[in-house]
Amino acid sequence: MNLQTHFTGAPGYTELVSPRTHPTEYLCFGVLRLAVGESYQLASDADEIGLVILSGACDVRINEQELGPLGGRQSVFDGRGTGVYVPRDATCEVRGVGSGASTAGVEIAVCRCRTDARHPVRVVHPADVVVHEVGGPGFKRYVHDILGAQMQAGAMIVGETYTVAGNWSSYPPHKHDVAALPDEVQQEELYFYKLRPADGFGIQYIYSRADSPRGALEAPLAVRENDVTVIPYGYHPVAAPPGYDVYYLWFLSGPARLMRPHDDAAYAWVKSNPTTARSYPQ
Repeated sequence: MNLQTHFTGAPGYTELVSPRTHPTEYLCFGVLRLAVGESYQLASDADEIGLVILSGACDVRINEQELGPLGGRQSVFDGRGTGVYVPRDATCEVRGVGSGASTAGVEIAVCRCRTDARHPVRVVHPADVVVHEVGGPGFKRYVHDILGAQMQAGAMIVGETYTVAGNWSSYPPHKHDVAALPDEVQQEELYFYKLRPADGFGIQYIYSRADSPRGALEAPLAVRENDVTVIPYGYHPVAAPPGYDVYYLWFLSGPARLMRPHDDAAYAWVKSNPTTARSYPQ
């Protein structure tokens, strides 16, 4: 099962994940890189599109609506992100612009998925991002909801997670692959990774048990700068080694637009008692 791919940093738009290339029904994902002054046009057709500006700045025109300049952070570790929601049946043009003294251009995550609903254009500025400090000792991270519950969309939910060096995230392990409201919804997900320093690595572990409706899955993956992992089902924790912060953009889509992560019962106790005292041989 092809659960991982890598973005090589090519200019223009690079499609990285789609139902044609990976085990996903709902997710399409790519990265757009533009130099200052360059532009790129796309049509949403029957999809909705979420743009997250990873670095740099851009102007965006959706149909006849002009937006921008937007973004401006130097990297994903340089402040909160900016998101743009493009409804279905729309045309969109993105143009790279300078940001302060920087002429490095812009890098944008492009998330798209099918929807029957048509919602308004929306810009999510850094001040609109909903930030959560999550976890405890050994599993501390900061979760940023960008295209989340604070805005309308048909199916997609998009955000960013910053895993502190030496910690785990998406932990205790959770999944969202079964329609079992109110406890769980069926959604696919993907992660797009950046690291600080960029030459490091993280670990993504994707697994499910033998009694899963989709069958057993066991996939420990080393992830590096600009890797993408696809999570069609199963639990999916992430580890950041000491000295290296691990960032990932996360993109969810499925029949229900809700956040209902379901923890693996075998590890859920860690939330309430993460600092269990133990003795060790000396």
